[in-house]
Amino acid sequence: MTVVFDTEPLLAFSFDEPGAGEVERWLDKVYDGKRNGYVSTINLAEFRYIASRKTSMRQADAHINDIREVGLNTINIDDQWEMAAELKARYHPSIADAYAVACAKSLDNDVDRDVTLLVDADDDYDVFEEADEYKHLIVRFRDNAAE
Repeated sequence: MTVVFDTEPLLAFSFDEPGAGEVERWLDKVYDGKRNGYVSTINLAEFRYIASRKTSMRQADAHINDIREVGLNTINIDDQWEMAAELKARYHPSIADAYAVACAKSLDNDVDRDVTLLVDADDDYDVFEEADEYKHLIVRFRDNAAE
């Protein structure tokens, strides 16, 4: 069982936003070894710049260190660029979202369907929930998008 984290769940967890408890449950599964946990390097970059706007670059890096200590592995985006480009062209998500889906899909074998992409409640992932090849990946960690 594998979970890939989009940026928003990690921000919600780090800044105690609505849904943080649900994200913590997923992170606990990673920490306990019940799930393999991943985040793409582009999602970490997105996390870093958003978190630094909320606090400071130093504090953003401290949050990233905390996340890594849970046991999240990073997925280097160099191996995902072609799939991310195809997703961006076909579905028009943000580039970070395209990479999150590409990373999750690269870990998914289409048979066991045991990969989860944990995302926010906003409409960024609606197009993927409607696509047969991706809808099994998407799990929302909260019902309402952050303000």
